[in-house]
Amino acid sequence: MTTTVVKLSDLLGLHVEDEDGRALGRVHDVRVRRITVAEPARPPRYQIDSVIVGARGLRVRLGWGRSREPDEVAPDALLAWDDVVAIEPDRLVVRRALKNSRRDRS
Repeated sequence: MTTTVVKLSDLLGLHVEDEDGRALGRVHDVRVRRITVAEPARPPRYQIDSVIVGARGLRVRLGWGRSREPDEVAPDALLAWDDVVAIEPDRLVVRRALKNSRRDRS
């Protein structure tokens, strides 16, 4: 199994596009989850869970969202890390958006 190391600071501010080139905004925040507990000789390990993007994502990052609870992010502002297809120097490419998402109804 190959492990890819990504610096969170490299993700913040990246443009996000789906596989069709449709712009989804910029990365405004990154959610991680702890996958191991701290031990005397080792710090805990974390894994990226999702990225928060777009105008709604910026409002959440600034604390202007409807709720400050971590799960209260609009579905179109939260992209699962498993949906990331490529990390390029100037953009993050994610899987094609679902046809029934709010973004595609307008």
